[in-house]
Amino acid sequence: FVRNPATASGLFPGVELAVGDVTDPASIAAAVAGVDAIIMTHGGSDGAEEDVDYGAVALTLAALGEARPRIVLMTSMSVSQSAPGPWSEAMEWKRRGERLLRASGFPYVIVRPGWFDMELPGEESVVLEQGDVLDVQVQRGVSRQRIADALVNATLADEALATTFEMFGAAGDAPTDWAALFAALERDAPGALDGARDVAGPALADEPARLRGDIARLGASQP
Repeated sequence: FVRNPATASGLFPGVELAVGDVTDPASIAAAVAGVDAIIMTHGGSDGAEEDVDYGAVALTLAALGEARPRIVLMTSMSVSQSAPGPWSEAMEWKRRGERLLRASGFPYVIVRPGWFDMELPGEESVVLEQGDVLDVQVQRGVSRQRIADALVNATLADEALATTFEMFGAAGDAPTDWAALFAALERDAPGALDGARDVAGPALADEPARLRGDIARLGASQP
C-alpha cells in the first residue's frame, strides 16, 4: 500500500502495489477488499501522529466492515509508558491504536520492536518480552530483517493470536520456529484495552473522544 508507485516499484519489484494514503478512507477500502491479513507498519511525522499513527488503524478497521482478516500491527517498545519526551505524542497515539485494535474483536497481533538495526554483532536471534518495561532511551535494538520475519510469521501462526509483545535482538542464529516463540507468550485478556503484563493505562473515560467514539462504532465490548 503505497503513495508513490514509481518509487515503490523500484524498491519492491514484482510485488502488486495498491496506491493510496492511510488518511484516505476510500483508498484504504479498495486496498483491503478481500484480503486475508493486514500488516501495518505505518508511522506519522510531527503533527500527523493522531491522523496517521492512530487514524490509519481506525480507518482500516472501519473499512473492513464484516470482514475479519488477521491484523498485525507494529508499534514500538515503550508505547504504553506516558513519559514526556520527543516521542510522547506519537507514543500516545500508537498506544490508542493498540487499544482500539484489542477492543475491536478483530483477530490481531501487536509487535513492539526495539531500535531498528541497532542490534549488537552476533545478535541474529530474538527475544520476545512482555510488560513494556524498557525505557525508550535505552538503545536495545533488533534488525529490520527479524522484525519483518516476526510480522510475516505472525500472520501465519495461530499461536501469535491475541498477543502483544516487545522484541529485541539476542545472541544466536535466526529463529526457525516462530510458532514456538509465540506460544510461550501470555495472551491478552479478551476485549482488554491493554496488553498482557502491561501497566494499566488510562481509564477509557479519560481517553480522547475520538477513541471512545471509534470503540463504540465498532460495537466493541469492554470488560
